[in-house]
Amino acid sequence: MLNAVTTQLSSVGCNKVVLALSGGLDSMVLLHLLKQWQQQQQERHLSAIYVHHGLSPNADAWGEFCAAQCALLQVPFVMEKVQLAGSNNLEAKAREARYQVLATAISSSDTALCTAHHADDQLETLLLALKRGSGAAGLAGIAAAKAFAKGWLVRPLLDVNRSELEAVAKASAIAFIIDESNANAAFDRNFLRLEVLPTLAQRFPAIAKTSSRSMQQLGALQQANDYLLAPLLSAMQSAQQLDLAKLQQHPLPVQQLLVRAFLQQFALNPSTMQLGELFENLIAAKADAQPQLCLGDYQLRRFANTLYLLTPAELQAEAELQHKLQQTTAQQLKADTEFTLPDGRVLLWQTQAFAHQPGFCQWPLALPVTAKLTLDFAALVGFSHKFKPAGSAVSKPLKQWLQLWKVPPWQRGSVPLIIAGQQIMVVAGYAGCCAQDQAQSWLCLRSASAIRL
Repeated sequence: MLNAVTTQLSSVGCNKVVLALSGGLDSMVLLHLLKQWQQQQQERHLSAIYVHHGLSPNADAWGEFCAAQCALLQVPFVMEKVQLAGSNNLEAKAREARYQVLATAISSSDTALCTAHHADDQLETLLLALKRGSGAAGLAGIAAAKAFAKGWLVRPLLDVNRSELEAVAKASAIAFIIDESNANAAFDRNFLRLEVLPTLAQRFPAIAKTSSRSMQQLGALQQANDYLLAPLLSAMQSAQQLDLAKLQQHPLPVQQLLVRAFLQQFALNPSTMQLGELFENLIAAKADAQPQLCLGDYQLRRFANTLYLLTPAELQAEAELQHKLQQTTAQQLKADTEFTLPDGRVLLWQTQAFAHQPGFCQWPLALPVTAKLTLDFAALVGFSHKFKPAGSAVSKPLKQWLQLWKVPPWQRGSVPLIIAGQQIMVVAGYAGCCAQDQAQSWLCLRSASAIRL
């Protein structure tokens, strides 16, 4: 086992290890193995963290046990307390909170977080993934090593059975605690551990290790898929948008993999049913449809053969902007006075043009700064209002111009309009109606740190 620990840590180039210590059999055996690993070379460093979830009345005692064992081995130790909100899905919440705490300790590329997951844990993970109907990524189970925080997450015991760990603990007189919650079969993982795995192991003694090999092959397959899909996805993705015309050039199974890869960048993993709904209601929707689908706190929308993914921050900003627009009336602009738009951008009407700068647009106005100029918004003015951009031979309703400029429908109402009398002079962000040689003043629009919807 020590060779497996050394090999895994060497493969990722780590000589500093932080052990996620629970005090149970698995992590206590790994603590002793890592102590031996540390003693092999002087420059190696080992520390341990116990994350106190407060879920058990024995949590304090377990923390004290871990502290005492680390003191005996002269391993630096800390206990971190976390609080979990609510009482539902506690397993997932505890795991998320635990890794958030542990991530703060992995502060360099030569540092690895080690956890004591073993072959039986892998088999449990496989069975749970089958229950959920997971794809290759889920069926691949727990990775032996992967990037984590600023360093690595390493699980050097994945090829070791629990029975082998028990034998090591007995032979070396390694003390460990028993978590009483492990006997509660109400938890899915405990049910498998208590009721299912013993029967499987009795009939198929090597099943934990053989299934682990299958999961490793699935993991390799998933890595190959990611490698092959990366250039295809890059060719059709722009930030949080996906070109559906390019997507649909591929067979449906490849399309599904590409969409999953796109969403996984945002930690979204739709179920098979959700993915089917996405393809049926968004990707296959009619050209003039405006469908949308919620995935967690995110939202998917379609427009102009493009799939848009709106983040929670963008959705919140959109809602706040719409609320502000409802409270807004037409505003008269004053020359050389900045005006901040509801989305955070800044308007400035001035007597001279400026050199181009990043995040900066300007349009000529055939008006002196003494003219009356007002700011309004498309949703308030109405989309039937006509506009003739500079260089255009025709005047069209604002709605048609916004369609031609491929402005998504959910953004159109907040487009700022600069109006003189009844005439739209500038559709801010898109076009003005005056040619440069007719200019008497200029309207400038400067971007801000606020999200541009």
